Amino acid sequence: MISRTCTRTFQSLINRYLSHQPSSTISYLSSTPSCSFSTCSTITRTHGNVSLNAIRSNCRTFSSEPPPLNKKGRQTPLPFMLLSFAVCAALTGASYAYSHFKKIEMEEERKKDEERKRKERTTKGKALIGGPFVLVNTEGETVTEKTFMGKWALIYFGFTFCPDICPEELEKIGEIIELLDKTPEAPKVQPIFISVDPKRDTPELIKSYLQDFHPDFIGLTGTKEQVKRATKAYRVYFSEGPDQAEGANEYIVDHSIVTFLVDPKGNFAANFGQRTSPEEAVSKIIDKMNDFYHGD
Repeated sequence: MISRTCTRTFQSLINRYLSHQPSSTISYLSSTPSCSFSTCSTITRTHGNVSLNAIRSNCRTFSSEPPPLNKKGRQTPLPFMLLSFAVCAALTGASYAYSHFKKIEMEEERKKDEERKRKERTTKGKALIGGPFVLVNTEGETVTEKTFMGKWALIYFGFTFCPDICPEELEKIGEIIELLDKTPEAPKVQPIFISVDPKRDTPELIKSYLQDFHPDFIGLTGTKEQVKRATKAYRVYFSEGPDQAEGANEYIVDHSIVTFLVDPKGNFAANFGQRTSPEEAVSKIIDKMNDFYHGD
């Protein structure tokens, strides 16, 4: 059964077609929402005055809107529309992928730059403080910086006839060692005393001198040139006082008052001045140890 709407549509089409107004016919058919292709085909076969091709070319299959017209007033071919959409989608995807790739690349570059700066800071620290040395211990054995590789060490430069400052600093180092020994997570730390008075501080004299301090102390000395190289490596200043009469025991050697913390790789880790308390030193040492074992 043919619907009334389609009948009216078809009749109007016949009238306009016979009056040679195809453009109006197309416009009118496009504005009609409910004429199917199968129905129009049936009507055309019933009314043979209009060709089936004319109806098929102007009657919509479904009730949806027809494809949009281009600038010339013609309908845009569907394949071209799909191709345009595919090209736009591809360009959009490529743009997003490129942006995402650049973001990852910039992040990696930032991380590399931070790592480079960190290594530069570490390298500068190594270059400024610490380095190779060759000395002798209280047993007359040759000792170098490699002797203490794999150990944490506290190094202090002084001399045995120092009236008050050196004994105070050596006692403080002893307290630091005792506090660290009571800390379960802290590894063993080796205290080291290096003489800046090689002319008078013999291995035997240093050994006797250190007996008044922590028993773990290792005493080192050497020739004048060997001591100079060691002090230069650690940027320690010292100046010999004027020669004393033979047998005199009191004299002054001016020198830097600082204790150095060296890590198991032989690198400078921290330093402590005269005003640093044992508790403050221990706290800083623990922090440096944590950085060494668990840091980046």
